[in-house]
Amino acid sequence: MDTFRWNSVFETGLDEIDNQHRRLVELLNELSRNIDSARPESIDRTLRELADYTVYHFASEERFMDLHHLAPEFCTRHRATHAKFVAQVTEWIDERKHEQHLEPRRLLDYLANWLIFHILGDDRALGRQVAAIKRGISAQEAFASDRASDDPRTEILLGALHRLYAGLMERNDMLVAAQNSLAALNASLEERVAQRTTELAEANRRLQEEQQATLEAEKMASLGRLVAGFAHELNTPVGVAVGAASQVRDIAVDLGRMLEREEVSEDEIHEELTLLDEATTLALSNLRRAAGMVQSFKRTAVDQASEAEREYDLDEVIDDVVKALHSEFKRTPVRIEQQCRAGLRLYGPPGILVQLLTNLMQNSRIHAFADGSRAGTIRIEAEADASRVRIVYSDDGAGMDGATLRRVFEPFFTTRRGSGGSGLGLYIAYNLVTRGLGGTIACDSAPGRGTRFAIEFPRRSAATTE
Repeated sequence: MDTFRWNSVFETGLDEIDNQHRRLVELLNELSRNIDSARPESIDRTLRELADYTVYHFASEERFMDLHHLAPEFCTRHRATHAKFVAQVTEWIDERKHEQHLEPRRLLDYLANWLIFHILGDDRALGRQVAAIKRGISAQEAFASDRASDDPRTEILLGALHRLYAGLMERNDMLVAAQNSLAALNASLEERVAQRTTELAEANRRLQEEQQATLEAEKMASLGRLVAGFAHELNTPVGVAVGAASQVRDIAVDLGRMLEREEVSEDEIHEELTLLDEATTLALSNLRRAAGMVQSFKRTAVDQASEAEREYDLDEVIDDVVKALHSEFKRTPVRIEQQCRAGLRLYGPPGILVQLLTNLMQNSRIHAFADGSRAGTIRIEAEADASRVRIVYSDDGAGMDGATLRRVFEPFFTTRRGSGGSGLGLYIAYNLVTRGLGGTIACDSAPGRGTRFAIEFPRRSAATTE
């Protein structure tokens, strides 16, 4: 099965470079087919050919940069990326050659994901800058213009995806190791069962422990597979955003040319501005969608780094979240009510509280109010005493039955599996409260009566009170 499907989103506008990219894609897909067929000799041959052609391709890109005298900052960064990638792949190939324990599928997945995001990032930027230089713009101006036009969330997204993928690989390795250990133990037990009953009982005890460990590893691996699926799905919104950004650039050029004319109608300008607004909205909505997905998983599943702590006003954080989600609710009949005393000062990680409220509000819109098609009210109430904060979040939407309520914080449980639900929204909310804020969260719900979350956590983070 092909790992990488080429489409126009990956074109740089440089025929030589695009043709080389297509050849790299062909080699990746050939490697994938060899892995599926379990042909070690073919796998190693294709790996060597892929590595050699990658070096040749990188040299071609660097000649291109030198030929067109691209900005030194861009060239230095681009070359460094190439060198780091070649060093990593060379190390892994040597490891496989000498020790034969490197899983080829892991290397294939790394190569495919790295190439996707390298093309979408650095290589498309190379194409844009070369095109600008050919239009008479200086290399430095082309580089500055390209950087200024980039949405910074795209870089954040690409970096987050690389970190997510690294975490996925680590968890998959843990699962494989646990499964291999369990298989070996079972084989040993089958050989000894007839002879040593006492040893069998002890081995069964160890087996149960291994099975529990495997269960936990499977949960992490399932999360990893979900993230990998998200990364695959993210190709679509990222591709759409890139296409929309290119359209914005084209419209801006058209506007410039129109304004250079001595006569231009107001209707013509209005039409171009309408197209510009539509393209910008499309790019931003897709990037927000992608960045939101990545950030949620980064916070609770991959990136374990603590949120920066500071003093903040609780009412301001709640208001900021409501404003940030205004675009998602403005075309729905859902009202949002807030009740929190102004000037209620807390100390801790406000980013965790922002993510928590965002998850709860999005969960209400999707589940309680049928993707915003049903009318209703979301209410956020907050109060605090000298040591504790209490937030009551409620909606008057569809509610949940008893069976659903009992599993509401369980990972991967969802009533919308066929509609794209991941089953992680409220699980993430639970971890944000219990681990991130050091508090508690309880849920009460019934069909037709809506849902209520009672959240309590320290007014000052645990780190500052120890």
